[in-house]
Amino acid sequence: MTPSLEKHKINPAFKLWFEADGKYVFGEGVCNLLEKVDEEGSLSDAVRAINMSYRYAWGLIKEVEKHLGEAVVRTEKGGKHGGKTELTNTGRWLVANYRRLRKIMVDACKLE
Repeated sequence: MTPSLEKHKINPAFKLWFEADGKYVFGEGVCNLLEKVDEEGSLSDAVRAINMSYRYAWGLIKEVEKHLGEAVVRTEKGGKHGGKTELTNTGRWLVANYRRLRKIMVDACKLE
């Protein structure tokens, strides 16, 4: 590193998102939400954990599903212990491939 830059921590910055038919479908925020849903098993618990409103989160999910024409989560209404929400194969594919591509980009951008 050049002597004048040694006092600064310089890193590349970028954003990654998926598009379908030229329209935004999926990015970091939705990925984080789906990962938390997968972890918690419930949309209510997931939004509480990441401090997001339920209505806003449900709107994000519905927007992704509208653009893709298929579900990214599957819900079951609950009884005594509440319902559950789980990712569909499409939801899992989106999360896995988003994280894989993001890691490739981060690794490719490491500065020496």
